[in-house]
Amino acid sequence: MVHRAKTALAALSAQQRWVLGALLTSVALSAVSLADPKGLRRLERLRFDIERQEEKNQQLREENARLAKTVKELSLPVNPAALEKAAREQLGFVRSEELLFKFE
Repeated sequence: MVHRAKTALAALSAQQRWVLGALLTSVALSAVSLADPKGLRRLERLRFDIERQEEKNQQLREENARLAKTVKELSLPVNPAALEKAAREQLGFVRSEELLFKFE
């Protein structure tokens, strides 16, 4: 088998041997890249991290828009209904004629 391989290799021209060598080197480098923790597995992990970060960024954009709307509603001139809503929701305020029931 080895003799046949040597004979086949000797029958190739110099240019064909270079191409064969380049092909074998490419295959070897691809195999190393697949097995290396810094190779394709790292690339896949980084893609997952990017996707997760983009989702987090979208959530933060939505929260920022909600907070900006709240600031706008509570800015001058003050909208009394928005001010009362914020006082009730965020501070737990109730009117003097209201009763508050807490269920825990």
